[in-house]
Amino acid sequence: MSQLARKKLHEYQGWPKGIYPMSDGWTPPGYPGEEELIAYEEKMNSRRKAVLVKRHVCVKDPEYERLSTQESMDKSEYSLVCMPLMEGPYSGEGEERTWYLIVYYESSKKGKVEKTFKSQGGDISDIEQVPIDPDSGEEWEKELMYGHGAGKYKSVVSEYEYAVCEKGTPEHEDPWGPKFAEGPRWE
Repeated sequence: MSQLARKKLHEYQGWPKGIYPMSDGWTPPGYPGEEELIAYEEKMNSRRKAVLVKRHVCVKDPEYERLSTQESMDKSEYSLVCMPLMEGPYSGEGEERTWYLIVYYESSKKGKVEKTFKSQGGDISDIEQVPIDPDSGEEWEKELMYGHGAGKYKSVVSEYEYAVCEKGTPEHEDPWGPKFAEGPRWE
């Protein structure tokens, strides 16, 4: 067992959040012991965290289908966060559907990513490249950093459609967002 400074069980990274341990110290038998928690914490701390950059881009459905294949992402070493836009002035049906993509990659892979997008019909070289702060940011961005550090690339697809609300419209001014005629029946 590692001789780290002893912590309370609930202070370890791998400890499930919740009501345990109880006030008398009891925990369910299936919960990890101290040795397992120390091993898990050492494993988590030894992972490589890649420093990523991101670009925001919109593509049509055929390009999205080609760019989001695992083969394409593994070859060019990028990950995607994909959000479909709701049908309207900026998005249509079928092949005219627009996808809002956030492309994540290591800055050293910039050329490969730009080449892949250019071959699929979209030039992203003019789009601003935004660095990701490795010590802050969203939890899912941190997961992508660790995934890239391990050589694993993925596409995360939103389960919701996003509406584009232009400034000056009632939808934009409403803090609750746009209203839809069928909205009350959605569950």
